[in-house]
Amino acid sequence: MSDQGISRRHFLCGALLTGAIPAGGFGSVPSLKFLGYQSPNEKLNIAGIGAGGQAFGVLRQCETENIVALADVDWQRGQPGFQRWEKAAKFKDFRQMLDKEGKNIDAVVIGIPDHNHTFAALWCMQRGKGVYVEKPLTRIASEARLLAQAAAKYKVATQMGNQGYSHEATRVACEIIWSGEIGEVREVHAYRGMTSWPQGMTKTPPPTPVPDTLDWNLWLGTAADRPFTAGDQEYQDWVVARSARNRGARGSLAPGAPGAAAVEAQAGRGGGGGGMGEQDFGYYLPFGFTSWARHTGPYSWIPSI
Repeated sequence: MSDQGISRRHFLCGALLTGAIPAGGFGSVPSLKFLGYQSPNEKLNIAGIGAGGQAFGVLRQCETENIVALADVDWQRGQPGFQRWEKAAKFKDFRQMLDKEGKNIDAVVIGIPDHNHTFAALWCMQRGKGVYVEKPLTRIASEARLLAQAAAKYKVATQMGNQGYSHEATRVACEIIWSGEIGEVREVHAYRGMTSWPQGMTKTPPPTPVPDTLDWNLWLGTAADRPFTAGDQEYQDWVVARSARNRGARGSLAPGAPGAAAVEAQAGRGGGGGGMGEQDFGYYLPFGFTSWARHTGPYSWIPSI
């Protein structure tokens, strides 16, 4: 059947659709596709580790497939995914999700804080699941090597989310350099805009109660244990002042000046790129963890493939 461009499943289902097969046969018109038919059995069953934030955005790009299970340690943060895919099985611990729903899962989208990327990806690959892992793939180089070895050992499909480097502008820049049109490139100056998340804190606020919707121990994952804090008033005031400084930086550059567009994009969003504002910058989560050089402490586990 594959030589005729149609699968056995399509053939069997197509034979049951009265009048669906054209007189000229399958080679004349792809009738089932023309009718908009796609068997659920030919779709991937996707699970999400993370149901809100970045994970939600990635999962929306997978909606042509079946979103069958979601795990998020914070059920308030995960609400966008839980509501959009209300039929998906819901968990706080992704390990329980894989134990209970593993037979129904083909691949997993991982869009959680960076310090748990390696742990979650390896757990999935060991169970034969393909993974899409948001950037940064790992915290340190040895973790990246570990995942590369695991992908080869378990023979699963893997991909790292890398939107920036997949952008057409990056490809055009490479083509310009490779073509030699601008001569030999000896030096490159790279510019980075302001960070979307607060940086430069000098002390950790005192502990605050853990929200009822959050499993703090699961959020820590492989990181060293520490008390939860959402930040005190001093921290919140500092975040607001930082955002105001960023907005002020926007006004310090004349329109059209070098860097003005980048500053406008970052400073004009209430201190956070992608529409983020002060309310999103609790001390550790949902975005605060990035303030710590994408590290949250030593391992509490020993990885093995």
